[in-house]
Amino acid sequence: MMSASKSTDRWPMQITLQHETLLTRGWETERWSIKDLMPDVAERAGYSNIELTLHKDERSAYRFNLNAASPHLFVLCSEDETDNALTAIHMTASQDEAASFMDGEHQVLEIPMPAAVQCWIDSYLGIHGELIDEGKKKKRKGKGRSSER
Repeated sequence: MMSASKSTDRWPMQITLQHETLLTRGWETERWSIKDLMPDVAERAGYSNIELTLHKDERSAYRFNLNAASPHLFVLCSEDETDNALTAIHMTASQDEAASFMDGEHQVLEIPMPAAVQCWIDSYLGIHGELIDEGKKKKRKGKGRSSER
């Protein structure tokens, strides 16, 4: 269920997908893409509700995406077997999460991240700090050793 308004870690949005049939070297191929993304909660005809939710354990992936030449949002879609229609079911700003969906053979669409969303994620990282890679923490000398001589 979608929250009524934007918060520090959730942003309800409206999305619409489009389907194209392309002719490539005599073969028809199907392609889905994101037609439009509206970062607000106003209900619009032909649009579906989707929510971008940020998670503290994905902070490194968010920073990586924001530092890219062209930051993107990734949308996981579900395919209806009867009519092959796609429905947007989950949105993320984490390329790691998007890659895990693609490894599971799910359809993932992407769209350039609106500047307002980039600022919002940057603010989230400012509030919660950057995620420190746990494997690179410096070990303290003497930790776990007996102090007896």
